[in-house]
Order: sequence, then structure tokens, then C-alpha cells
Amino acid sequence: MKCKVAIIPKLNDPFVIEECEIADLKPGEVRVKVMTCAICHSDIHSVKGEHGVFEGSATAGHEIAGIVDAIGEGVTYVKPGDRVMACIIRQGCGKCMPCMSGHSWFCENLPPNKFEQPSAYTRPNGEIPTQTGSTATGFAEYTNCPESCLCKLDDDIPFAVGSALACGFISGFGAVINRCQVRPGESFAVFGTGGVGLSAIQGARVSGADPIIAIDLVESKLELAKKVGATHTINPKECDVIEEAKKICGGFGPDHVIVAVAGSKIKVQALQTCAPWGQVCVIGHATRDVEMMNDVCFMDFLVGRRLTGSVMGAVNLRRDMPKYMDMYRNGIIDIDSMLTRYYKFEEINDAFYDAEYGGALKDVVIIGGLE
Repeated sequence: MKCKVAIIPKLNDPFVIEECEIADLKPGEVRVKVMTCAICHSDIHSVKGEHGVFEGSATAGHEIAGIVDAIGEGVTYVKPGDRVMACIIRQGCGKCMPCMSGHSWFCENLPPNKFEQPSAYTRPNGEIPTQTGSTATGFAEYTNCPESCLCKLDDDIPFAVGSALACGFISGFGAVINRCQVRPGESFAVFGTGGVGLSAIQGARVSGADPIIAIDLVESKLELAKKVGATHTINPKECDVIEEAKKICGGFGPDHVIVAVAGSKIKVQALQTCAPWGQVCVIGHATRDVEMMNDVCFMDFLVGRRLTGSVMGAVNLRRDMPKYMDMYRNGIIDIDSMLTRYYKFEEINDAFYDAEYGGALKDVVIIGGLE
């Protein structure tokens, strides 16, 4: 079977769309007709080789929503015609110790996800591109995906919303709910109000946090932060972030601080901002060398301050996603405001440029259609 795929011919090249042969399904795999794939900042890192330098050509995209086209041997969760989201985080087997302990990301009976692996496509020149999208290739008409990474998408949830839910939203919202476990009345701040940061703000609002502080250099993003739940905004160009955040939070700083942007200096600033008993949860990151924090001392933690991290919101895929879809349905969470622009498949290079340099929150590439 042939389908159109967005190919990066070599590192730092723009995408070209080629008709490639897609491999037959392996046991446990599902072929999905991709309807929409949103651009995650991880895609930008991946195509630059910052999640690992690849040789030759590559594919990208992982915030996938689509329709099951075919199923491989042993697949029982979905059937052809089902609407689905593909996520980096896996459901897990449910039987091993990590799964039973709530850590299905570390499932012992499923192969771990990798950011660089051979894709399911063969180019016209015979080359098999590297897949940088972890679970599947999203910027393609069809993609092969492990069943364990799929979650059913309710019929009344738009595909574009499903794409946003699949990664960016759960990364921020889930970090607040599952990792930080914010309680009503606790103070909260987030550095960076892109899609992940705005989702974290919504998690703080749903949790009953107060105050909720949004920190960003872009005023338009701060305005949107207020729309989705921020009670205060701070622009570092206009004041001292640490001093202002402590002033808002009674002189001590926020109980919880999430960092949704890359860079070690911002992580250090976040530690200096949070309350002595507070915690900093890191989501945004760049490469390992950029994230080395050489100016943090153990003494900073003696008073009880904590530093932790979160991958994909620590969600349990098929337990949490139906709840989030219901929250969207009932207007408790706002996904639509974060969907910045829509691009045709042929405009994928413009979409990537906008996502990196145009101030976009979440750009959506329409491949099979919105309906």
C-alpha cells in the first residue's frame, strides 16, 4: 500500500511530500488513517536532531488523531472505523509491577518507546527513513502504531482537539493533577504559556489553586493565560519575576511552580521563585548539555523545597483521557483557544516555521480532514 508521507531528506532539510510504501502490520500494530496531526515542540527538537542525530532521511509527528484503517494480529482494543488518538505514553500491560504501581510508562512487557527508530515507510529510492515521532509518524496519510499507544476518541470530539489532547494538553494538565497534586487554595505559577503552560494553568484552576500566576515574555500569550484561568500575569521584561511572584504569594513564593520552557537558567529562577516548602516540576527541556544546572546547591533543598519532573502528565492513558474528553465536552477545560492555526498537508513547512518563530500555541496540520 502506498501513501503520502512528509519526509526530511536529511538533517536540517525542509520537508518534502513523497509517495511511499507503508509496511504490513506487525502483531499488535494498528494502521491509522491520519486526520490531523498537531505540531509539538518535541517535533521541532526531533527534526533538528536534538533528540538524537539521525542519518539519512526522517519522518516526524506524534500528536495524531485519526480513524483505524486496519488491525494486526492480536489487536483487541480497536477495530476498523474507530476514531482514535495516538499518544507517546502507553497503556501498559496492566499486570507487571510498574503497571500495577501506576507507572505504566515503565511497563516490563511492552517494548519501550524510542525517539529514533526505523519508520514503516520505504521511499521511492528504497531508503527507510528514521521515525522521530516515537510511537508513530503523524505527518503521513497513514501510519502504523502500537495498539498500546492508542486511546479511543469519542464521536463528538473534533479530531483537532484529539490531536491537542494526545500530548500537549496532558503534558501540562496531567503534571498539575497527577504529579504536583495541587490542592484547593495552594498557590501556583508557570514559566511559559505555550500549549503546555496554558494546559497547566487549566489544571491549576480545576484543582482550585489560588493565586495562579502566568509568566511569559509575550503579552498575547499572557492575555490567553488569563482567559483560561490565570489570576495574575508577569512579564519578565517589566519587573523582577522572583520579587513579583513572592509579593503576590504573601512574601514566600508559590507552593507549586511548573517550568514549561527549555533552559537551565529558567529552572534555577523557578527554584528561587517557589516557596521554601514548595516544589518545582519541570516539563520543558532542550538537550542535556543545555539543561545542566551547575549553580544549584543541595543546601537549597534543606528547608523542604523539592524538584521533580513530569513526562506526559504521568497519565493513565485509558483511565484519564475519557475524563478529559468529558471535561472538554462540559466546558470545564478549553482546548479550542489553544489551537492557533490550521495548515494543509502541503503547507507543513510553513506550519513548522510558524510553530517555532510565529508565536503559535498549537498549529494543526490537516491531513485527512477535520470531520
